Amino acid sequence: MDVIDGKLLSEALATVKIQLVQMKRSLDADQLMDALKSASSMLAELRTSSLSPKQYYELYMAVFDALRHLSAYLYDAHVSGKHHLADLYELVQYAGNIVPRLYLMITVGTVYMSIADAPVKEIMKDMMEMTRGVQHPTRGLFLRHYLSGMTRDHLPIGLAPGPSGNLHDSLGFVLTNFIEMNKLWVRLQHQGLSRDREKREMERKELRILVGTNLVRLSQLDGVDLDMYQGMILPAVLEQVVNCKDTIAQEYLMEVVIQVFTDDFHLRTLGPFLSATAQLHPKVNIKQIVIALIDRLAAYAAREAENESPEETRRQEELAARRLAAKIKAQKEVRWQTMQREEARAKSQQNSKFSNPDWAPTEEQSAFKDVNGHSSFPAPPKPVDESQDPNSSSVASIQPPEAGPSNQNQPVRKFRGIPENVPLFEVFWHQVVELIRARPDLSIQDVTALLVSLTNLALSCYPDRLEYVDQVLGFAKMKVQEHADSPDLHHPASIQNLLALLLAPINSYLTVLTLLALPNFQELLLVQPFLSRRAIGHSVVASILKNETHIADPVDCKGVLDMCHVLVRDQRDAGVGMPTQMGHRQPMGSRGQQTYDPEEMAEEQGWLARMVHLLHNDDLDVHAKLLQEARKAFSEGGDRIRWTYPPLAICALKLAQRYNYRQHHKADWDTKITALFKWIHQVLSVLYNRVESSEICLRLYLQALQAADAAGLEELAYEFAVQAFTIYEESISESRAQLQAIVLIIGTLQASRVFGPDNYDTLITKAALHGAKLLKKSHQATAVALASHLWWQTEKLGPESDAGPDKELLRDGKRVLECLQKSLRKSVLKHFRNQLKYIHARKEIILNGEGEGLAKFEEIDISAAMLKVGLQL
Repeated sequence: MDVIDGKLLSEALATVKIQLVQMKRSLDADQLMDALKSASSMLAELRTSSLSPKQYYELYMAVFDALRHLSAYLYDAHVSGKHHLADLYELVQYAGNIVPRLYLMITVGTVYMSIADAPVKEIMKDMMEMTRGVQHPTRGLFLRHYLSGMTRDHLPIGLAPGPSGNLHDSLGFVLTNFIEMNKLWVRLQHQGLSRDREKREMERKELRILVGTNLVRLSQLDGVDLDMYQGMILPAVLEQVVNCKDTIAQEYLMEVVIQVFTDDFHLRTLGPFLSATAQLHPKVNIKQIVIALIDRLAAYAAREAENESPEETRRQEELAARRLAAKIKAQKEVRWQTMQREEARAKSQQNSKFSNPDWAPTEEQSAFKDVNGHSSFPAPPKPVDESQDPNSSSVASIQPPEAGPSNQNQPVRKFRGIPENVPLFEVFWHQVVELIRARPDLSIQDVTALLVSLTNLALSCYPDRLEYVDQVLGFAKMKVQEHADSPDLHHPASIQNLLALLLAPINSYLTVLTLLALPNFQELLLVQPFLSRRAIGHSVVASILKNETHIADPVDCKGVLDMCHVLVRDQRDAGVGMPTQMGHRQPMGSRGQQTYDPEEMAEEQGWLARMVHLLHNDDLDVHAKLLQEARKAFSEGGDRIRWTYPPLAICALKLAQRYNYRQHHKADWDTKITALFKWIHQVLSVLYNRVESSEICLRLYLQALQAADAAGLEELAYEFAVQAFTIYEESISESRAQLQAIVLIIGTLQASRVFGPDNYDTLITKAALHGAKLLKKSHQATAVALASHLWWQTEKLGPESDAGPDKELLRDGKRVLECLQKSLRKSVLKHFRNQLKYIHARKEIILNGEGEGLAKFEEIDISAAMLKVGLQL
């Protein structure tokens, strides 16, 4: 079939080429009648019904190029007075066949329209009426496309009535042509056999640009304003689109309307457009149409924000930031009050556990409760109830300015290109919700895709309107609950859309703390699958680290960790039943063990560890609350405390240093810093007992010892030292690790000044004994030599000087000498024996005359000399 069609096309093109040559020859000889006959014969090839639309288009373009020569001649002939176009316009209408007749009439008529004082209005009306004579879909489409293309440069754009026409006549002409072409295009689906339906749909899609060109013509007409678009263009276009009831036509034409008309027109006509969208054929992809419009307006807002002057941009952003801060504050107060009620309820139930002043808990839960309920860490002051203040602002009370009678004469202000009197989001929200309700056949995939675009619109155009984003999130949560039992909810498209919905505010706001003012964010997050929750957790932590967001409020800390709960604790839907590869001790009451990639877990927990260092508040008591809140969350992480507890301990030690700097300014300093060191001890105790982390725990205990020493807390410092020795004895067995550990212990003890004589002697003696019992002689020698420093304390330099003039430094020369002699015996024996073998070998080489330049060694008894030196040592 394709071969036959190709042959027919070749024959038609050959005929066009021959007739074109004859027409040119006749025009050159001023034989117009002969030229018109050749043109008519050439145009007769367009009467065929045997070609596919693609082949017909190729033939049409060949004829179109040929008719340009005729148009140029007709204009010159009229100007020179050879022929009058009015006479020729009537003459060509006597052609025998309708297709050549109409093409010739359009050719002459459009040239006539370009002449001054031509009756343009009458010509347009006549050509439009005459083209109704061709009702074959393919031939009629191309004929009207020719009419549209030839008249586009000659359409009147004036406003005055008269025979020359005006802009309203041009609009009516183009709209009528569009309506007729769309009818022909829709009718094309009924041509041919039923089995060729798919082929016809492909052919229709190839011809769609012919219909869409009319809408492009409308958008390009000079003088078209908003009133004309609202009152004449859009109603006619939407009426035709809705009434045609064809899926392909409706989808394409709605997309063309979105693309070709200006953003300002769309802003002012959202209601009619979206209302028409709801009336489209049920099989039309409405989601794609609405998303295309939303995305275009969101992109427009982004462009306008970039084009605004820096001063105006700064002013608008400052206003938006103030409104945003007010809303976040209001939401934070609500969350703080809720949190206070929960804590008060928990404390009342556990009050008996807090009454014990002794500090010796080892279990995680009791350790947290002991410090959390300690009187040395008072709760932050209660927030002011702004609901009682008539001047306060809340989320509900902050509304954009409305256009009232007092400001109708003032210029409308814009924010990111969106006029303040255009409720863009409200219109979209109302129409989308009504669309979803009117179209219950819409899948959850389409609904979530619409909500993603709505969220992007709100974030782009109204970054300070948190209620808009939260409104969308709440609606999404409701839809997820409605489709809880539907397999479509677990479709990859639905999962991806919901993930994009949650990621949008994270990527938009400069701080993730803003998310805490969105109550529905956390609720929607909780109903997502594991991988989605994990991706959100990654994004939240990445945003905090990238922007270096400091978390200064315990409520914010709890909220952020709740958003990252998938990284903080085990998840039931992450896979249960296989043993974990991490750690050797499991928390009591564990429901099961999960399999994790060790590298991935280490990377994730490393992010959380870095985030801990961003917990900071200038108020020391509030800072302590932050660390307690973080520990409460991390305590449920199982093996994850291997990575999350060390930074907690480090931050607590830094906090202890800050407390130490202010010891003269706080009346209850002793109570608070003692409670803090007990809290640190509990953290390290849990870390050591639950996971295999002996080396890091030993280092942290020694750092805690240093901090307690600086604070002058001998009892706690001694306890930290005892714990360090316990870890050394129980968990460190590798020889090199033992040497490193004992070196750290010796260095820490040597720098300490808080211990009394008895405690200090006990600790340093124990350190020296452990050093002397190392496996390797060289390690023993090193450790014992370093231990000698423990009996000869030196003065500290800088602000951390010794305890005072009454604190006598320990300087026991006898014990120092004993350590050095013992170290020498352990090191010289082994090392010296090896050196003697080497020296004897070198001596033999020298005595035998080998080794040039070393003759001076012949006169030296190397062995005797070295033995002498060794004995002296």
